[in-house]
Amino acid sequence: MKKTALGSFRPAFFPSLEYFWQMAQCDVAVFADHLQYTKGSSINRSAPLYDTNDILRIPVRHNGEHTGIFNKQIDLHSPWRQKHLKTIRHLFHNFPFAYYYLPELEELYGENFRNLGDFLWRLTERLVKWLHLPVKLLRSGQLGNKGGAEELIFNWCKLSGATFYIAGAEEFKNKWTDKEKLDSLGIGTLLFAPLPESHLLQNYASLSIVHYLLQFGPEGGYIIRQYLSQKRRPA
Repeated sequence: MKKTALGSFRPAFFPSLEYFWQMAQCDVAVFADHLQYTKGSSINRSAPLYDTNDILRIPVRHNGEHTGIFNKQIDLHSPWRQKHLKTIRHLFHNFPFAYYYLPELEELYGENFRNLGDFLWRLTERLVKWLHLPVKLLRSGQLGNKGGAEELIFNWCKLSGATFYIAGAEEFKNKWTDKEKLDSLGIGTLLFAPLPESHLLQNYASLSIVHYLLQFGPEGGYIIRQYLSQKRRPA
């Protein structure tokens, strides 16, 4: 019987290739925007676009209150959209697939997003589509998100029909998620396969997915799937 695996992912702005390498190992990926917003993190700070100095940030409003990512407010007084697009055009206008994706990216940036979660959700949907990853996306902020990690995972698996939860070894080792408790709930556990020691993938491992995508286009997702011949390991 096929192992239908569900993984959860903290929302991230133009994350690295490894983020989508792990997502490609899931049948269901939960966009966990119910999690609390963390200042200075990858939630609103991109991985390097071209080199370590090319970082984009989405400005957000700080009112001193703790809030979930799904309702964190974007600073609408900042011209961040124009700055982002100008930087992206400057860095990538000569890339092979710039003509293919930049117009759609500009269209997305042109929408009137007020919440950080809404923008990151739509961006993640687009990136998954552009990479042709056969994964079903769920948004936790629109589902019930009360209870501990194991209860949430159980409910997400029940909702999606998944029978396994997949995560990094660190998550189980540090007890961020209790493997034994999931087992008692009837949910098996798997570990993400590490990014292969391939020059092709390693060269892009720490860079934003936008760099990889504009370089390889629709073939980018195919390359990822080709390397996913490695079997997912039991946790």
